Amino acid sequence: MIIDLSSNSKTIPACPICQRMGQKVRKETVEHQVNQGIKVLGEQFFLCRTPECKVAYYSQDEKKPIFQDQLHNKIWFKKVPPPVPICYCANVTEEEILYHVAVAKCCSTLEDIKKHTGANTGCECLTKNPAGG
Repeated sequence: MIIDLSSNSKTIPACPICQRMGQKVRKETVEHQVNQGIKVLGEQFFLCRTPECKVAYYSQDEKKPIFQDQLHNKIWFKKVPPPVPICYCANVTEEEILYHVAVAKCCSTLEDIKKHTGANTGCECLTKNPAGG
């Protein structure tokens, strides 16, 4: 299935497993996310946004998707066991942020969280975040 959002937009193919629309990601992002030995075939990639689906990336060109267990980073919104990064650049997890807010009680604003954890201060999202930059 291919979903056409409007007559002026490009078509976005649906995930081959869950049949839901994905989000465009750059090939460079996918190449940095896959485990060593996994071949990245195709030119345009999409991130499957369905939490229950095991597919991480798929391509319009290639019929074989890339699954979450073929990546070295967990995708934060997929149903995977913790810890899962909230900020991939600084490798900050949800547990670390909760610790600073609820236990250490040193953070009450986003600026405090950035200062204490380093979250949201990096600039490598294109290659470190599975959703790209």
